[in-house]
Amino acid sequence: MDRRILTISLISLSLAACSNVETRKQAKGDFDYVNIKSSNELQLPAGLEKPAETTLYAIPEVKNQGPVGKKVDIRAPALVLPLASGSRIDEFDKTAAVWFDKVDDDRDLRELLIKAIEDYLGTEDVTFSSADTVNNVWESDWFHIEEESGYLFWSSIDLTESWRFRYSLVTKPHGRSVGLNVELIDYMHTSDKGSTKDIDPIEQQRVEMAMINAITSQLDYQYRLNNRDDRIARANMEIVTLGESDKGEPALIIDYPIDELWRYLPGFFEQYNFKVTDLNEDKYFYEVEYTLIEPSLWDSIWGDKIPVVNFKDGVYRFKLKTKGTQTSLVIQDDDKQILSKELLEENFEVLEPALSFR
Repeated sequence: MDRRILTISLISLSLAACSNVETRKQAKGDFDYVNIKSSNELQLPAGLEKPAETTLYAIPEVKNQGPVGKKVDIRAPALVLPLASGSRIDEFDKTAAVWFDKVDDDRDLRELLIKAIEDYLGTEDVTFSSADTVNNVWESDWFHIEEESGYLFWSSIDLTESWRFRYSLVTKPHGRSVGLNVELIDYMHTSDKGSTKDIDPIEQQRVEMAMINAITSQLDYQYRLNNRDDRIARANMEIVTLGESDKGEPALIIDYPIDELWRYLPGFFEQYNFKVTDLNEDKYFYEVEYTLIEPSLWDSIWGDKIPVVNFKDGVYRFKLKTKGTQTSLVIQDDDKQILSKELLEENFEVLEPALSFR
């Protein structure tokens, strides 16, 4: 899908559908009550005492005259949708409308969120009108939508709506959580009935929620792009090489942190017919039992042949140790003899792609 189409739909549909009076769902039924006048006070004939009064059932005077009758908007309340990875709503912390937790240790979460806001504005041909990076406050230029009627040269603009927003970020002291607030700071509605800068509070809340959700969607899209780029970069990297451990032992040098490689190895064991019989996460070793299974003729005929690690049947110990930013993998046999460099070279064509975990 064209990214432009996707982002236009987020703001155009969300904001336009939320703000145009014509698209609101309106109440239906008998609205005679809106024309009912208040009753006059009870008038007592002379000589009679006024009965006791109570304010228990008194109807207070409505000072803020909002919509009544058919003008009442009966749509469900707008909600923040935390759909991006690591996004959440914290009902106990009202300093931000939505929170984003760090999911990518290689990238700065605050910068990612700023970029998501800026990229989203860019899809609507809108820029920041001001940026206070010290106080983490940004303001946008105007968003506009127009409704036209007629055809070609006889068309006319029936309605114009415009919005400006303020974006505020709240960063936790540990830096792994960033909150986002969006505030509508300017509004303009123009139609054949005139112009107004006033907006119903419920409508304002809807527009702000729509903007928050659009930015969350943009951040999720950015996460997906980053994941794709990381996979491509990793696929082109030389992740597994032959080398030596810190003790000079023949080893496979793997470009993964030790904890990450530790989590990946069970998948390798399962795929290549190693059965885990013991492990020690503190000392980073797996003990496995291996049975060599030669591929059959039928595997070759049907195209199901899979690579085979050419080790003798027996018990092996896979020992991991940190080597800089990489991890060295030393393999011992059942007699605690370290597998030779020659044996590792012989199996490197199978081990290299298998331990790259692309």
